Amino acid sequence: MTGVYTAPGPQGWGVYEVAFRDGQPEFRPANREPEGYCIPGFVDLHIHGAYGIDFMSADPGDMVKMADRLGEEGYAGFLPTTITASASDIRSALDNLPQHPLIWGFHLEGPFLSPQFPGAQPPASIVPPPTGPSEWDAILDDPRLRLLTLAPEIPGALDLTARLAARGVIVSAGHTDATANQISQAVSAGLSHATHTFNAMRGLHHREAGTVGAVLTQDSITAELIYDGHHVSRAAADVLLRCKPGNRVVAVSDCTKAKGLPVGAEFDMWGHSAIKGESDVRLKDNGALAGSCATLADCFRNIAADFGVETATRICCLNPLSELKMSLPTKWIVLDNDLDLQHLA
Repeated sequence: MTGVYTAPGPQGWGVYEVAFRDGQPEFRPANREPEGYCIPGFVDLHIHGAYGIDFMSADPGDMVKMADRLGEEGYAGFLPTTITASASDIRSALDNLPQHPLIWGFHLEGPFLSPQFPGAQPPASIVPPPTGPSEWDAILDDPRLRLLTLAPEIPGALDLTARLAARGVIVSAGHTDATANQISQAVSAGLSHATHTFNAMRGLHHREAGTVGAVLTQDSITAELIYDGHHVSRAAADVLLRCKPGNRVVAVSDCTKAKGLPVGAEFDMWGHSAIKGESDVRLKDNGALAGSCATLADCFRNIAADFGVETATRICCLNPLSELKMSLPTKWIVLDNDLDLQHLA
């Protein structure tokens, strides 16, 4: 396949004649009008489910179906993400996690969170990090663990951060009431990521900058952004993108099984009753957002509309790939000028 596309080529973002050889593109600068965009596939570091499938309850066949469906949307890879639950429930989910080219490990979100910021996580299952041998060892020592979300201010969190960061696990602050100083201490221990920035974390105050202030100002922290049209406003996303270095924002979907369900559908999600809206999913009892019903492909289009295709490509495709220390994209996708998917390479 050959064509002229706007792409992140060897000379930066520009227009290239693109020819694919063995699944990888070769770029030559071009002076013709581009036919669309050629970009790496989407890499989602935070996704709980989609199309009626939830990682915590799925069997291997369900996860293969979900991965295949996401691949058809342009995903190159993703980290199935747990919720706060018992060690036995999480081990059961991991036992059902199949090998698949798009499944690049898993993201453990909780249960070592702040009870002040549970979000849609089950509060009754929140526990402190283990301080010695425990039922969590098999999960924390699992070589497939790529990313852990915890509240760095709770007892035992700094020791766990140092232990996991030393072996290459990305440790993230999320569902946290940490002060700016506590985030700084966690960074010294190895923390390098922030989970769904602005959501379920201590906000910015002019006398105490909080988790948000620390994430915005510490260049070593990579900040997640859910840009589904509900979790973060355009103005707040603009602040994040202006504050952070270009390679330190990653878009994530935080997608749940609500993606693909009909509007108005009521279903159980993590022990809560949830309702699927037009473009969101909320808890029935209090109206709180409960993850999203947008995949990263949906978020990409939202980001492109508000901040441009180059920014969308950087934070949906290139930055997460880099954070996982993967040098070459494993998949490329071709979009037309309306950002509709035309080809998977």
